[in-house]
Amino acid sequence: MKIYFLDYGAVSAVAITSTIFELRKHNRIVDTTLFLVPGVVSERRGTFIMKTFISGKNRDALRAYKTVLREANR
Repeated sequence: MKIYFLDYGAVSAVAITSTIFELRKHNRIVDTTLFLVPGVVSERRGTFIMKTFISGKNRDALRAYKTVLREANR
């Protein structure tokens, strides 16, 4: 599982990339982040290699990034 923080100026994004074997962990991380951080939206792509982009304002994306890292280490 790879987690990146992408800064585009006023809008930022968190990219989460994982394989189909980590599906449950990937879904748990995305669901928890969307539940705990208001003001962000997600976009999912792929079947065998899943990519999820969680984007929003810079402060919301940073909170989402911290939440994603905390859930990934859990």
